[in-house]
Amino acid sequence: MTFRGLLAGMAIGVLALTGCASAPSRPAVDDPVKAWQHRVNDLSAIASWEVKAKLAVKTHKRGGQANMLWRREQADHNINLYGPLGGGRVILTRTAEGAILRDNKKRTYHADTTEELLYRVAGWQVPFGSMRYWVLGVPEPGQGYEESIDEWGRLQTLRQSGWEIEFVEYRDFDGRELPRKFLMTALPGTTHIVDDPLGENDEVRVKIIIKRWRF
Repeated sequence: MTFRGLLAGMAIGVLALTGCASAPSRPAVDDPVKAWQHRVNDLSAIASWEVKAKLAVKTHKRGGQANMLWRREQADHNINLYGPLGGGRVILTRTAEGAILRDNKKRTYHADTTEELLYRVAGWQVPFGSMRYWVLGVPEPGQGYEESIDEWGRLQTLRQSGWEIEFVEYRDFDGRELPRKFLMTALPGTTHIVDDPLGENDEVRVKIIIKRWRF
């Protein structure tokens, strides 16, 4: 069975997110905008971390779920996807030289970026390049965006690079208040990796539930 076939056999669908971002048991800050600016300055500077999470993807054609272990060391990334992928593991690595995917049958694929690689091999559209910042609850530097923040100066919603991100829940990880659950939805007209713009009836949704952070 091909790797694409393995993905097609995975459980399809992303559970709907309900509720709103969890509120800490403390009063709202006096100046949410100032708190937001402080969060952006602090969190955007973090370039080395490890996150363990559940990843779910749904498109108009296919979907699936996997456990994810993502290690970042500055510009280098190592993304392990575990789960129903034939009972094995898929490893994505990204360095300055490009991206490599190794599947559970020890086959190797190459591309310029992890986004392009996963899309071409598996049909999954996951914006890892921008998500290395979104996972921290901040926008990607150098790219335009629209945002809304809550009374604690945290992101509630973000529109950037053709995606709309809803931050549903935050939690304290190693002394930092970071997203625990967020949902990314590609906006109509967004072009993913190759010349494949989404139509009005197309759908791409990516859900992340974070279990652990390490810095």
